[in-house]
Amino acid sequence: MGGKDRQSGGAIPGGEALFESLFGQNFVGVGVGSPEGRFLRVNEALCRMLGYEGEELLDRSFQEITHPDDQQASQDFQQELLTTSQSRVYEKRYLRKDGSILWVRITGTFLRDASGAPLCSVALVYDITRQKAAEDALKASENRFRRMVEMSSDWYWVQDENFRFVELPGVEKRGFEQDVYIGKARWEVPGVAPLPEKVWQQHRDKLERHEAFSDFVYATTDSAGDLRYLSVTGEPIFDAQGSFSGYHGIGSDITATARAQKALEDSELRYRMLFDIHPHPMWVIENKTLRFLAVNQAAVNHYGYARDEFLSMTVDQLRHPDEVAKLLRDFQDQSNSYMQRVARHLKKSGEEIDVEIVSFNLEFDGKPARLGVINDVTEHLKSESQARELDQRYRELLASKDAGKR
Repeated sequence: MGGKDRQSGGAIPGGEALFESLFGQNFVGVGVGSPEGRFLRVNEALCRMLGYEGEELLDRSFQEITHPDDQQASQDFQQELLTTSQSRVYEKRYLRKDGSILWVRITGTFLRDASGAPLCSVALVYDITRQKAAEDALKASENRFRRMVEMSSDWYWVQDENFRFVELPGVEKRGFEQDVYIGKARWEVPGVAPLPEKVWQQHRDKLERHEAFSDFVYATTDSAGDLRYLSVTGEPIFDAQGSFSGYHGIGSDITATARAQKALEDSELRYRMLFDIHPHPMWVIENKTLRFLAVNQAAVNHYGYARDEFLSMTVDQLRHPDEVAKLLRDFQDQSNSYMQRVARHLKKSGEEIDVEIVSFNLEFDGKPARLGVINDVTEHLKSESQARELDQRYRELLASKDAGKR
C-alpha cells in the first residue's frame, strides 16, 4: 500500500508530484486533510501508527480518531491553523483501531490558493507514546526521588535552559551556600578549582547536546574556604511540548574518597582503579607496535572481545580499512597535550560504529604509549542525519507550495 489519497476537486494542489518525496519516508506519519477536517491522503507510516488501512482512514475525520478528552483542543488547533499562515506544533492523543492510545506530536500547516483561501492541511505526525510514558513515570517518581535525596547525604539541583542553577535543596548540609550558586553555571561558581579547559569543554558540549551525564567530578571551596571534591550526575528536562528546559540531578561530596585517591595518584593501584571503573571504553596502546597493553571492562563489553583477545591484537584491527593510514599518521604525534579525533571502528561482530577518541601520550610499563577514551556517537550522528533529512523535505514541501501560488 503506497500513499492513499482521494482527489476531490483539485483539493491537493500539485497532486502526486508535489508530495511524493515527503510521503515516501517511513518514520514520520504524513496526512493531508480538507479544511473541514477529513483525511484526503495518508502515508504508510501514519496507517501503521494508527492500525488502519489507508482506505479506512480516508473514510474518517480527524475528530473521529481523536481521544474524547482531546477533541475540543484538537478543534481549537484546527481553527488556529485556518487563521494563520504559519506552521504550528501540537500534541494530542489518537485512538488506534484496536482502541489503544497513541500520543502524537503534530506539525501542521495549511496550503492556500493565490487569494489566501485554505486548500488543504498538511500534518507531520510523530509517535511520542514512549516519551509520554517516560514523562508520566518521571512525574510519578518525582516525590519519591526528592524524598530519597532528602534522606541521603546527596543534594538535588536544578538548572535552567542556560545551565544556570535555580534550585539546590540540601546543599547547605555540606557547607555550601545556595546563594553562591543561584544564577550561575557550574563553571562560573566562585572558588571552582582549575580543570583542563578541554575537560570543561567536553562537559559543556554534552550539556549543549542535552545528554545525560554521570559522575562529573570537580573541586570547589566551601563556605569555610576548604577545598571539596564534588561528583554530580544529571539528566535533561523537557517540557510537555518536548522543548529543552534545563537539567536536574544530584550531587555528592566525595572529598574523602578524592583525597585518598590523591594520595595514591602516582601509584599503579590508583591508575588501575580509575581505568577499570571508567564507564567509557578505555585502552592503552604501545606507540611503536600499536599493541593493546591494557583495556578496561567497558571496552570488553562494548566491542565484544574478551580481554585476552584484546591483548593479542593491534589497534588497527579495530579501524575501518579506509582509515588505517590516518591512524598511523595520528600515532606520529608525540605531543603531551590532549588529542581529540573521530574515527570509524569495527566491533567483533563486524558492526561499524562512529566514535570520538580523546587520547594523550604517557609512559606505561616503561614503554611510550597512548591512553585513549572512546565515546560511541553512532546513534547521535544517525539522529542528526535523520533530522536534517526531514527538515530538508519539509522545506522542499513549503517551497513547492510557494511555487504553486505563483
